[in-house]
Amino acid sequence: MLFNLKFVEHVRAYVTGLALRTPVVPSEWLSAEYGAQVTFKCENLQHTGSFKVRGPLARFPWLTKEERMMGVLCASAGNHGKGLAWAAKHYGVHCTVCVPKTIPENKEKAIKKLGASVIKSSFSSYDETEQYAIEQAKKTGRVWVSPYDDDHIQAGNGGTTALEIFEDMVKKPDAIVVPVGGGGLAIGMGVVAKEISPKTKIIGVNTDASPGHWLSRKEQKAQTTIASKPTIAEGLDGGISERAYERGLKYIDEMVVVKESHLKKTVAEMLRRHRVAIEGSAAVAPAAFLEKLIPSGFKRVCVVITGSNIDTSRLKEIVNSHL
Repeated sequence: MLFNLKFVEHVRAYVTGLALRTPVVPSEWLSAEYGAQVTFKCENLQHTGSFKVRGPLARFPWLTKEERMMGVLCASAGNHGKGLAWAAKHYGVHCTVCVPKTIPENKEKAIKKLGASVIKSSFSSYDETEQYAIEQAKKTGRVWVSPYDDDHIQAGNGGTTALEIFEDMVKKPDAIVVPVGGGGLAIGMGVVAKEISPKTKIIGVNTDASPGHWLSRKEQKAQTTIASKPTIAEGLDGGISERAYERGLKYIDEMVVVKESHLKKTVAEMLRRHRVAIEGSAAVAPAAFLEKLIPSGFKRVCVVITGSNIDTSRLKEIVNSHL
């Protein structure tokens, strides 16, 4: 089946009713900062605290009986693992999640609480952990489920979220601003936007601590591994695949890079302005407005608030330092 709007609508039937339809709400704060209407798509309110439950819900119905018996395996900095574990529990499939040794404690505990097995790699980076996980999948016969380089994951995560944005906003947005790691969310959104609202721009945001997509565009070649710096946006850490790079060029209209040093302040501002705690990966999108990186001239912009899974100790440190 072709990867297009029809494909997204097909998998949506398996996501609807299980994933929450999260609200689209106005942000007076960012609207004032930008000078036009800015709204939030609140995936921080989603099951597991992140949009990443959508993709696995779109993926599981296509597993064969034999594949379900073998179980699924993924690499994750936290949220994909939680989403896959949640869907696996619903479908009664065993789930194994390989995580970097630096995974925040709250995310590791949450994955285990959902019934998944957690294997902590000896690596700090996502890229090395992913390679280890792929090898584990080959050795064990479990089904590898990529957090971004998979048609069903992209359609579920990005495609179904975009459909809800276009349906729930009174007027279509001129732009959708999306945090980008591997790029699956933004690519899935771009697939929908290109067919439903071609004038809507998909703007992806990297952190300068790990600018995989931005750097790939600059070098005109997929950066499959990247020398990441320490980041509180661990969900955006790592390089990107060749296919994600090619699809990103087609479906992500622009990439911008925010400063890692601004993310803690942005988390604090979201808490102060909206009384909402978000994780570092989600903070890159509002940070792009505060750094004046979003092109001017848009009348309506939707920002995807991707997750709320911030470690309690990290949030406490941010509150004490920035509020």
